[in-house]
Amino acid sequence: MNPNDPAAVDMPPKPEYRQLSGVAESLQAIEEVVAGAQRTLRIFDISLSNRGFNSPARAEKLRNLLVAGRAHRILIALHDTELLERENPRLLLLLRQFPMSIEIHRTIAQAREAADPFIIADDHSVWRQMHYTQPRSIVALHSPADVLPIVQRFEEIWDLSELAVSATTTGL
Repeated sequence: MNPNDPAAVDMPPKPEYRQLSGVAESLQAIEEVVAGAQRTLRIFDISLSNRGFNSPARAEKLRNLLVAGRAHRILIALHDTELLERENPRLLLLLRQFPMSIEIHRTIAQAREAADPFIIADDHSVWRQMHYTQPRSIVALHSPADVLPIVQRFEEIWDLSELAVSATTTGL
């Protein structure tokens, strides 16, 4: 296919699915997922530790996502919000700058049993760790069919969570 062909420009990206076995691979995959977000990031994690959310480059990507549109959102559900202030001050700064665009919840009830952290970009890409104690994970890019069940899982977790950190108080 000729990349100069106008029809090639409108072609959606080809779906990609990879199994990952290490932390470095996961961090790179998370970067790919975050970079692919155009409207919404949905994040479920234990504490968001060691996911790269305090790096200047990641903070800039998140900021760019939020300034690109008033309806753009970052939704985060965590089991433990206590480490946010210490480990992710850049994320909390973004929360203060964009209080209507970022929500950080703490899981409650049955959602506390979830053990498979994931990050979803819009409805097309996902990084998912099989279990938070194991390094194995997957990334599915440009694959709505792979992402749909994880989006549904996020909605279930989100429904069983409560606002934990706000822009005006740390909520910790």
